[in-house]
Amino acid sequence: MLLKKPFLLLILLTLLFQGCTSQKVIYDESRKLEAEKKLDKAKVEAPVVAALPRPAIKQQALTTPILYHLLSGEIAGQRGQFTQAVGHYMEALRLAPDPQVAERAARIAVFARDDKSALEAAQVWAKLEPDNLEAQQVTAALLVRTGQPDAALVHFEKILASTRDTENAERRGFMLIVALLSKERDKQAAMAVMDKLLASRQKNPSARYAYAHLALLVGELDRAAANIDKTLALQPDWIDAHLLQANILIRQGHNAEALKKLAAATERYPDKIRLRLYYARKLIDEKKYEQAREQFSEVLEREPAHADALYAMGLLGLQVRKLDEAQASFEKLLETGKRTDEASYYLGELYEIKKQPQQAINYYSKVKKNPQHIEAQIRIAALLAKEGKLEAARGHLHRIQAPTLEVQLRLYLAEGELLRVAGQIDEAFELYTQALEQMPANASLLYARALIAEKIERLDIAIQDLELILKNEPSNIEALNALGYTLVDKTGRVQEGMGYIEDALARKPGDPAIMDSMGWAYYRLGKYDRALEFLRRAYAKMPDPEIASHLGEVLWVSGDQSGARRIWDDALQQTPKHELLRNVMQRFME
Repeated sequence: MLLKKPFLLLILLTLLFQGCTSQKVIYDESRKLEAEKKLDKAKVEAPVVAALPRPAIKQQALTTPILYHLLSGEIAGQRGQFTQAVGHYMEALRLAPDPQVAERAARIAVFARDDKSALEAAQVWAKLEPDNLEAQQVTAALLVRTGQPDAALVHFEKILASTRDTENAERRGFMLIVALLSKERDKQAAMAVMDKLLASRQKNPSARYAYAHLALLVGELDRAAANIDKTLALQPDWIDAHLLQANILIRQGHNAEALKKLAAATERYPDKIRLRLYYARKLIDEKKYEQAREQFSEVLEREPAHADALYAMGLLGLQVRKLDEAQASFEKLLETGKRTDEASYYLGELYEIKKQPQQAINYYSKVKKNPQHIEAQIRIAALLAKEGKLEAARGHLHRIQAPTLEVQLRLYLAEGELLRVAGQIDEAFELYTQALEQMPANASLLYARALIAEKIERLDIAIQDLELILKNEPSNIEALNALGYTLVDKTGRVQEGMGYIEDALARKPGDPAIMDSMGWAYYRLGKYDRALEFLRRAYAKMPDPEIASHLGEVLWVSGDQSGARRIWDDALQQTPKHELLRNVMQRFME
């Protein structure tokens, strides 16, 4: 409960001056302060609370019955007895129809979810202070909440009447009404209210815009589109209306038309930075990266230090592998003093791509805040490990403070991956086992340990871990595929394994890793034609050395040795040290 301290103090002082007995009203100072702190924590919020000046208090004579109910209401609220608090405040309001009491009663009733009492108190408040915009808002909100949107109309009209002074104020008034009506359960009733508000404002762009916005929120896309078009006909330079029009078109599935209209608007209003940024982001959504870069470049010509545009240009440079341009953008972003963590992180990534590890580490070290901070530290450890400094890399990870279990999990997985890449498989297995003691049944740790267990021929652990994942998460695609492949490749339970793979493929059709597993299962069953069908499709989607090793083997045993050599040679050029690929080639070609 939110307690207004001056109001309680006034009550207490008045009681003392009226000579009430100490048994009823005197509290020691420590209890009063404690009560006030507790009441401050429980903030009673109306459905809509506008940032408006507080109304002048119109105090009535405070009689003993009124004071009794006010103080009893506060005490009940402090004790969490909200039903009793509402009852006392409503009784005080009946005895003293005062705007301050009405407001307090309404807010306490809203907090107690007593909509009937809240509405009764709010209507008294609005009647006593008809010029108080907050009172009109609260009353309208409660009428909407209780399914009386038509009754809310008079209060909506008062809200709009009070916002006629400026265009921006009027727009805020309309959008406040949109926010209230969008919560109405009966969407058609909400639209009917907006129809009535619009009836006398056919040529008011703010009214048309609000109507279009509400129609979009309730899913009336055709009505939204028609009204936003009329809005722009009335006020063609309203940027928010252009953005809303694009949103509506995209919701309708007309993405190309949305981009066309945004392009036209951007050309017509070239200095509107917000419009151009929005257009650029929508181009990115459509994977039109070069066009997006052009728009961000236009922004930077007008505002060279625009942080969001610099950041976007850097990311786009990374996306299209224009690394020097990306680097220049992130360095300029650093100079602005904004988004410095993101800029430092991506500069680290750029130098890592350029195979300049020390520069990458320098930039990663400058990243100070989560989540980039943790990822940057993990990247530093990975770079140290690549340089052969595995123990230094592990020490670096161990020194990272893990504020949450989620971060600790990320660190365990990172360290385990470092050990796996370094060939220290047994150590990785032990690490994951220790981590699972801290986080039992964690799917990510179980999956990681299962992959390691398979490599050290601990099939019992691998199968056990994958089965435990599926017991807890039956639709886990990675576990379905991994368990199926393990059973097919390492045991005689080929048909059982194939069942898991089929389940995974049904959930994620076209995934090359799962198609590879299915091809391998058909190979184990001796169905070479079906095996080649899946393996060729998998390799076409993802020319991975493991898939190449499988495809080559099936081609070889099917009699196409030249085809097998061609696949293996191509894969070997890309990954000359891949162990499985080299083993398969050695087994068949030597």
